[in-house]
Amino acid sequence: MPETQPKEQSARIIPMTVEDMILLQVRDLKEEFRESRKDLSERMERLERRQDRLEEKFELTRQEIRDVRQELNARVDKLDAKINTVRNELNARIDKLDAKIDERIDKLDAKIDTVRNELNARMDKLDAKIDERIDKLDAKIDTVRNELNARMDKQDEKIDKLESKIEALDKKFDDKFNKLADKIDVLSSKIDSAMNHGQIITVSAISIAVGVLYAVFFK
Repeated sequence: MPETQPKEQSARIIPMTVEDMILLQVRDLKEEFRESRKDLSERMERLERRQDRLEEKFELTRQEIRDVRQELNARVDKLDAKINTVRNELNARIDKLDAKIDERIDKLDAKIDTVRNELNARMDKLDAKIDERIDKLDAKIDTVRNELNARMDKQDEKIDKLESKIEALDKKFDDKFNKLADKIDVLSSKIDSAMNHGQIITVSAISIAVGVLYAVFFK
């Protein structure tokens, strides 16, 4: 700390002793302490005034909180009463709605039973009608089947007769062809014999002979 010069200047400079320096420092410390205490006092006064204002404000705030709480309590009481009223009204409406729903359900059940009975009766009639139609169709099918079987039997008989006729015709034609072949063989032998003896047979004579044979066997 720099040395502080004394306020009272003498006409001459006197060297300071250690005691004088200590006294000067003590005096300076006292002066600083007084100033610090004064500053502290002023700050304390400001803090006290601020505290007073804060206490006043806090008191006002606390009063406002009490007022708000009372108002909230009153509003909550009103809301509770309103909720109870609404709950009672809703319960009454729900009871009426339940009763109405039960009534509607009972009516629907009765109507469903009636419709079910009507449908069952109609289905029974329809089943009987279908059974009757099926029986008639079965009988008609049996009749048609029997008629077709009879006609097929007749057709089988006709086919058998036709096959017999065809077989007889085949046999008849086979016999005629066999006879014709025999006669052709005889004729060929005669022709060969005549040609061997130097006899000349014209083509027209042979044609006439074949025509005669055809007229005999196929007319």
